[in-house]
Amino acid sequence: MIAKQSLALACLVVSLSAGSAVAQDTVSVTKQNFSQAMTDLAMQKEFSQGADNTWNHHRKPMPLDEQPAPLMNRDTVYSFAILDGGGDVAITLPENDGRYMSLHVMEHNHVTYKVFYGPGRYVIPASKTTDFFYANVRMQVNAADPADVKKVNDFQDRLKIEFLNSYKPKSFKATNWNMAEFEKLHKMYVAEAQKQGVTGTMSTVAHPVSMEARNRGAAIATGLLPDKDAVYLTAMHKVEMGKTYKATFAVPAMSDPKLGFYSVTVYGDDQYLKTDKGSTISNSEIKLNPDGKTFDIYFVAESEYGNGKHANELIVPTAPFWTCTRIYMPGESVVKGAYKLPKFAS
Repeated sequence: MIAKQSLALACLVVSLSAGSAVAQDTVSVTKQNFSQAMTDLAMQKEFSQGADNTWNHHRKPMPLDEQPAPLMNRDTVYSFAILDGGGDVAITLPENDGRYMSLHVMEHNHVTYKVFYGPGRYVIPASKTTDFFYANVRMQVNAADPADVKKVNDFQDRLKIEFLNSYKPKSFKATNWNMAEFEKLHKMYVAEAQKQGVTGTMSTVAHPVSMEARNRGAAIATGLLPDKDAVYLTAMHKVEMGKTYKATFAVPAMSDPKLGFYSVTVYGDDQYLKTDKGSTISNSEIKLNPDGKTFDIYFVAESEYGNGKHANELIVPTAPFWTCTRIYMPGESVVKGAYKLPKFAS
């Protein structure tokens, strides 16, 4: 069982057809540069969609018919920029209504420089980054509320990028990787990740991990936040269709309860989203139990969803089905593995 989720940035890289200028010479892919190749291919994808030293906004929660990989999330929307690291860059996150908003700065070799939170102007020095890097802004969203999606889109429009000291940025140029070598290594590292998971594989400048761990993480979870910034817990549930199931979750410890958030998302037996409604619920919608420390979620048939019986409910899409509990800005106890998922009762 893998306790981390692949992001859109990681998807479709093997079959990528990028719109950026590609070098003519083929570059060999080895264990030593696999993480860079994986990151580069993902950067090509965003660049081809317009993230050329500016933003490519993903405006809506993941559509059901556009899921590029299993376990996609619907609790945040993304804005990506592929930036020239040759000059100092300032990125401004706008004032918002207090919801979760983070800026993830990752280098060309799949090493995180920093993660910034909340409104502010953040400077990324050229001396601290690689030739090119990507900036990924995540914003919490209620996928079931069109008005909330529109509000978040307005926040996205207020994101700013400035190149300082009159620096003139260059456009990203994709590398022509040897895809046969890449795919061989990618297959190997995906198999390892499926056995070992990817917890502890997100390398940072402050806390580097081994090359093998970094490669394993990049292979299946390109662009994921470091463990201290987000924890993802998955579980499969064997159920009978038509029955209602209840699970009592503990409220997870948060490093910053005001800025962080948590959510639960349901997937079919193939780990893909199946319904627009009743697929995700987050702490902004969850009603806590009287103790203030726990909350109940009822997993119901689609025909029963929304009938007013339960404060917190999600749809059972298939039998069996999967859940992914995401905790953004987790507390230390959660990062260390103390937080456990509940058992289901019918």
